Amino acid sequence: MHQPPTNRSFYLSLAASTLRFAIIVALVIGGIVVIDQAFPALSSGDGGGDGGGATVPLTGGTIGGTGTDATGPTGETATGGTGAEPSPTVVGVRIAVFNGAGVSGLAGETQARLEELGYIATQDPADAPTQYPVTTIYYNAPKDKVEADYLASSFFKKLDEVEVVRLEPDTADIDPSTQVAIFLGNDYATLKAS
Repeated sequence: MHQPPTNRSFYLSLAASTLRFAIIVALVIGGIVVIDQAFPALSSGDGGGDGGGATVPLTGGTIGGTGTDATGPTGETATGGTGAEPSPTVVGVRIAVFNGAGVSGLAGETQARLEELGYIATQDPADAPTQYPVTTIYYNAPKDKVEADYLASSFFKKLDEVEVVRLEPDTADIDPSTQVAIFLGNDYATLKAS
């Protein structure tokens, strides 16, 4: 026989519906977390990578107008690599700018322009220990290479060649938290003067 509904069956039905809703919400939130973990936003992270500064070598790979893939002192290619590279970041990337052209105020002016774009200077602009005929961008950790390549191909895109090279460990002249050290060369000074 069929019995009329009771308050008890009403509350059981309500509890079951609420439980189903809670499970669906939990699955949606879980899915969002899984997707977020699978595709994390790229950031500069803690920066320094190997934790040390670097000695500035005078040779390395080039990118720019020549279209060549030269290898730097660590054997990494200056352009491209295996697999997909992450997208570059600008805001929050820690830089240091050095004047390797001997033109007064060149490093300070360039650093100010880069800071307007969102880069963070880790130290005051300074003179390079030697003259640089070609602008050279050094990156600290392998994950910072994409930032150096991006600077070379965007901010310094009017230059025929920009060298992109991995920093050697343990340099006292460069703040250890610097991700990208930019050594402005005579080519950049000539471009700025024209």
